[in-house]
Amino acid sequence: MKKIALTILAAATMAMADCSYSQSGDIAVNWTAFKTPMKKGVNGMFRSVVYKGAEKGASLTQLLKGAQVMVQTNNVDSGNKGRDAKLVQFFFNQMDGQMLEARIVDMDESSKIVLIEVLMNGKGLNVPMAYSYDKGVFSANGVIDLGDFKALDALASINRACYDLHAGKTWQDVNIGFVMKVEERCGK
Repeated sequence: MKKIALTILAAATMAMADCSYSQSGDIAVNWTAFKTPMKKGVNGMFRSVVYKGAEKGASLTQLLKGAQVMVQTNNVDSGNKGRDAKLVQFFFNQMDGQMLEARIVDMDESSKIVLIEVLMNGKGLNVPMAYSYDKGVFSANGVIDLGDFKALDALASINRACYDLHAGKTWQDVNIGFVMKVEERCGK
């Protein structure tokens, strides 16, 4: 009985070792900013995202560690063209550069945390993000503080431009995330 159990365990281990993961399709980079004293969320994404990473790996970590994205900030999409124009003019154009960059520095598959180095406004910081992987979809979510990226002047600019709409309050914490499809192949 013990030999049968060991044989089954060995076969299962070998089958898992034959898995490969590959990124398939576009990557969506999204955000939620907050306005008004009631902290009403405004969701958006970027239309122009360039992904560079390994073509495949034997694990999610091997596939994703070191992968990076470059995001053009003038291609923001909040579902409202007027708002998008204001975000570009009064927020993103107030910072250094027209690009945001992010790179996966590390992953911990046991705690489901991915560490992302975010480069924005000339400042790079590591941001921990909780992630999930289910049915071929990898998603990660975290929070940044615009003060950490020396972007409070840009925040003040968008707050002035939208003062009445925001009831005088634009929050400096922003939820960030990304979603990508991962193809998983296991077996022979």
